[in-house]
Amino acid sequence: MMGAAAGAPREMNILLFANLTRGTLGSLVKRGFEQGGHEVIAFRPEQPPGEFSELRAHVPSVIERCSPTPDLVVVIENDPRFRFFPAGLLDVPVPTAFWAVDNHLNYRWHKEYAQQFDVTFFAQKDYIPAARRYGAGNVHWLPLAADGEYHRIEPDPGKYEVSFVGNVSAGRRRFFDSIDRDIPLNIVTGVYEEEMARILAESRIGINVSLREDLNLRFFETLASGALLVTQKIGAGMSELAHEGVHFVTHNIADASRVLKYYLRNEPLRAEIAGRGRELALSRHTFKRRCEELIESALSDRYFRDQRAAKLRSYVPDVAEAMVFQHPTFKIQGKARQSYRRAVEKNRTGTYLYVLKYFGSYLAESVRKKFRKTIW
Repeated sequence: MMGAAAGAPREMNILLFANLTRGTLGSLVKRGFEQGGHEVIAFRPEQPPGEFSELRAHVPSVIERCSPTPDLVVVIENDPRFRFFPAGLLDVPVPTAFWAVDNHLNYRWHKEYAQQFDVTFFAQKDYIPAARRYGAGNVHWLPLAADGEYHRIEPDPGKYEVSFVGNVSAGRRRFFDSIDRDIPLNIVTGVYEEEMARILAESRIGINVSLREDLNLRFFETLASGALLVTQKIGAGMSELAHEGVHFVTHNIADASRVLKYYLRNEPLRAEIAGRGRELALSRHTFKRRCEELIESALSDRYFRDQRAAKLRSYVPDVAEAMVFQHPTFKIQGKARQSYRRAVEKNRTGTYLYVLKYFGSYLAESVRKKFRKTIW
């Protein structure tokens, strides 16, 4: 789907279902819509004290309470522990969109949940071909981005030589421990938004590593900050968004120390690449721009009502929903059984064949994961 937007959409009323906790994708997307002049009505999962619980907001009922009526319903992938699955998505009068981000972790249920929406966006390009072969023909690529406002702070590198801002897992700790001791690392956790942007803006280099060759949020945030992005060399569509050696540089884990030392010694080159990266990120890879692309794509199908009607008659959305609910991450077994029964009532044979396809896809995915590079 990636490409230049034909033009900014008119001001829209967006009904957004997302976790809006500070630093989450939902909060960044909400800001992106608002920066584009759109009105956002946000429905968020509430966390009960000390626990997570299943939440099933009924979208048509929410729309009835909205004034004005939304032009578009958008659901952002949430922390799976919330088990936040808005209901009635096929019964709403406006287009619906789902932005699935952690496809490298959650592809198994993302491709199923896509059946509930008019359009679904994957942040990780590598998973789209398999999803389409599986039958999720409405899946498109929408990469992550940076918040253009947070990163307007002017770069002032020098306070930190090499910074990493984010969570430090055991795998990342092993990676950082492998860096030569004479390279000063500034590792910061638990900071978001403006504070994250400030730390990166005060760094000469921002280092990045991927989980399972995913194009993560840190790629865009570091690029936008004015620090030189030194990121793990992967595919994932990275070269379609920015150019290695022009906007950022790469390491392959084993040579990270060598790469860092080279650019710390070559300040003019470091500053030149970092400056070009920042200019590119702030002009083309902001959440404001991504939200405009999302709206344009989601509203481009004038026949979504006809396709929606066909889905309502079909058993596929019901059995796909059952596969989501029974996923080991969620285990919403009661809802899974209800969805499965509806599917069988519509088409018993088709439902059984779909389940066989699902488990065949699961086995194939398990094999792929064993060969996918990871530092974890």
